Amino acid sequence: MAAATRVLKKGIAPSLVVILGATGTGKSKLAIEIGKRLNGEIISADSMQVYKGLDIITNKVTEEEQAQCRHHMISFVDPLVSGYTVVDFRNKALSLISFLICSTNPP
Repeated sequence: MAAATRVLKKGIAPSLVVILGATGTGKSKLAIEIGKRLNGEIISADSMQVYKGLDIITNKVTEEEQAQCRHHMISFVDPLVSGYTVVDFRNKALSLISFLICSTNPP
């Protein structure tokens, strides 16, 4: 968190910020704060938060939190439909990252 604070204080606007850490350490809260300050968007990498309706057991960010900063890759897969793989997740995430970087930093 200290490194993120230094980056924000210096006014550096990175193209991509990755937040990693153990469960319950405040990653979502930090992501929202960084997203708001940098006018960015959040791509969730939580393997369970992709599923619709599993809000409590996955500790998903609330609608109010999502309204503070746009979120992606949350609640878009029906948990009763099998076949969603890590490759599907990777492809969607890479497509989103490419789109977001290109739309904020046109060539």
